[in-house]
Amino acid sequence: MRITTIATAALVALSSATLAQAETAVVEATTSPVPVITGAVNLDFAETAANKTAGTMGIELDVDAGDVATVDLDFKATDGNALTLDTWTVGTTLGAFNLAFGDDNNLMPETGANASADGTLAKPAMTESLQVTMGGASVAVGLTDWTTDVSEVSNLQGAYTVDAGVANVTASADYNRASENTVLGAEVAGLDLGMVTAGGMATYDMDAEAMAFEGSVAVSGLEAYINGSDTNKLQHVGGEYTMNVAGAELSAGIDYDTDAKDWKPTAGLSFNF
Repeated sequence: MRITTIATAALVALSSATLAQAETAVVEATTSPVPVITGAVNLDFAETAANKTAGTMGIELDVDAGDVATVDLDFKATDGNALTLDTWTVGTTLGAFNLAFGDDNNLMPETGANASADGTLAKPAMTESLQVTMGGASVAVGLTDWTTDVSEVSNLQGAYTVDAGVANVTASADYNRASENTVLGAEVAGLDLGMVTAGGMATYDMDAEAMAFEGSVAVSGLEAYINGSDTNKLQHVGGEYTMNVAGAELSAGIDYDTDAKDWKPTAGLSFNF
């Protein structure tokens, strides 16, 4: 009950603060901030389950506005389907605290593999949530269904990032209220090794007693990864190379499943505007 009360109060505070600061901006500002709209047209090619190469055409539109408040809306559509809102975030700043509400506030490590199926890290569910950030510390309160009951909390996430000089080190955790399960996370990012930038991530599911890891390197347009778990040390090796040609972005990638001994190539062409 205490958690649900805190979540409800925080949501009310976010709404009130955003409205109050927006009203102040109307009085003080002579012009309104203009949202920045960017987008991309993507042609992607990948191998299907039938061992055929198939292509898809997609459109992305991103609306970003940041002054008194922050608004980030990401729309996506594929050929023959309607444009839908993929992810969204609205937020504001209260003193030393940054508040953000939306469905893109995950604080746990996320795979860099070219598909979620190729990743091994634990993926706790996080739908709409309220995130509070102060310095390197962040806490996110996930809601079961905020359109029905904003007091029903599904899970809690927390993360703390430290700049260690040579890299950023983050420790995180997710607690699910229904299952009472906890997933721990750790990440090292931006480790400068000269020509190569390296990083690593790991998760530990306490109920399943399962550990998973992923390592990555990046150099001159190439990003590569390797992942596995405590029971299967090497599961996937892959990477993607991206280059810009005459305003277009070309990409080619591949994933190798060491268990199935299967290669999964991908290719893409993107026009950004």
